[in-house]
Amino acid sequence: MAQDPQVSSSILEWPNEAGFQTLHEQHEPISLPIIGSIPAYAAGVLYRTGPSSYKADNFSCSHWFDGFGQTYRFEIMAEEDGTMEVMYNSRRANEALIKRAKKSGKYGGITFGQRRDPCVGIFGKVMSIFRPEPVKEIVDPSLVNVAVTIHPNMPGLPPSLSNGEIGHSPSTSIKNLWAGSDNARLKALDPQTLEPLSSTSQKALHPQLKGPLSGAHPQTDPVTGDVFNYNLDLGMQCTYRIFRTSVSTEETEILATFAAKPAYIHSFFLSEDYVILAVWSSWYEKNGIKIPLEQNLLDAISSFSTQNKTHWYVVDRKHGNGVVAEFESPAAFSFHSINAWQEKNDEGGTDILAELCEFDNLDVLHKFYYENLTSAGQNVVSFNAEKAVSSSPHLSRYRLAKIPSQGSKQRNGMQKATLDLKIERLKVGELPTINGTLRTKEHRYVYGVVNRGYSSFLDGICKTDTKTGEVLYWDERGCTPGEAIFVADPKADEEDAGVLLSVVLDGRKLGEESSFLLCLDAKGMKELGRAEVGGVVGFGFHGCHFKG
Repeated sequence: MAQDPQVSSSILEWPNEAGFQTLHEQHEPISLPIIGSIPAYAAGVLYRTGPSSYKADNFSCSHWFDGFGQTYRFEIMAEEDGTMEVMYNSRRANEALIKRAKKSGKYGGITFGQRRDPCVGIFGKVMSIFRPEPVKEIVDPSLVNVAVTIHPNMPGLPPSLSNGEIGHSPSTSIKNLWAGSDNARLKALDPQTLEPLSSTSQKALHPQLKGPLSGAHPQTDPVTGDVFNYNLDLGMQCTYRIFRTSVSTEETEILATFAAKPAYIHSFFLSEDYVILAVWSSWYEKNGIKIPLEQNLLDAISSFSTQNKTHWYVVDRKHGNGVVAEFESPAAFSFHSINAWQEKNDEGGTDILAELCEFDNLDVLHKFYYENLTSAGQNVVSFNAEKAVSSSPHLSRYRLAKIPSQGSKQRNGMQKATLDLKIERLKVGELPTINGTLRTKEHRYVYGVVNRGYSSFLDGICKTDTKTGEVLYWDERGCTPGEAIFVADPKADEEDAGVLLSVVLDGRKLGEESSFLLCLDAKGMKELGRAEVGGVVGFGFHGCHFKG
């Protein structure tokens, strides 16, 4: 396929509505037929989560991020005779919320982008954002729409089941399974049946984590397994708290507390010695007071301005020194960090390299209204014709130079982050993943899902070589892929030795759409095999591959 087609009504020839509105569930695990082959080292459990539907009778969600959640489980098993088996099951996570929406015609509560409900009183809206949410406020977890990321064996949180070990084999021993999102609430799922079990908030980890917002992507230390995240508390002075939860002790420690502009921040960075939080130019107006007024996050974000610089905070995560450096870079927005690592500079000091998928403005947040996103959306052609470029990312790598030496509490004042690398749009995808063995280390290859204009959503999987700028694609016309998760070949040393696992919607036959689990060779981006679901898997956000 060509790399840069003219966006036009031809995107309607790539149907994808079925992936946004599916009612297909599979409660009891079934064995999926496999075409081709899946290597034995890919054995484990692939979880996927995200919205599977947005319509409930006469009610419709406005924004993809508010769609009703569903979780999917693919257990990949290597049999003794050398054959492979894939078992599949799925479950919707919000039956009570769907029932309430059908009955009332309203979503209820603060959402990401649901169109504003004018019937809620101003006073009630204002008070709701500053009143801390009790951990046990919501008894029924299926009222909690938390379905952006999925995390097996989260430290500091209770086990999901009393027996502690479930699954068909020792490789799938999972003590708990938690779903997360851009708020501080978490939802526990049964690791095997995927049934919603309970919900809690970050305050259960530490009493100071009382803010309503957080990062959907906690970062994990590849050596210790400790988990890091941030919590954002809104009010007259907005406060960020960077924290770590220890795997060995299950205790949570606050690493840094600082006041800064409140912003929508989906992910952050972790290097060997530091947590790096970039506050993007996605600021909430009036210290977040506009969130309860609008009843959603998106309408509470200020209009994009080049004057709203990105502000970077570097937090010492090993010696208790809190924020040790601050940097500025031009106004921008990002959903996803890719990786960060440290290197010695010419003066013998430490620089941090932070790599991410970057957008020039906030248009991408508005692309994800269903009316702009699905092939059946009423504005899909006009939006994509006007804003296809601005809602596509490029890859950026920033250098945060001359970090103060370990043990030093002296800070250098505000510095400029410099752009070391930029790879243009269409040569890099979103939902980026890398070989996980290189987290906090320098890497070369990035994998992502890309839209080159053939579809209103996604039209391929790409492999980007950050050293040469070269890119390889996998695509099949009419097939819409999801996030591609890398599984390394343990017997090979090359960075790109392994496979990519992606759940793909085959939309080529209207009314007969179905999904399959795709297994790609990560080196050459050629298909090795697929497991056919026989039904539609909703377009989720993120997943993880758990080997045990």
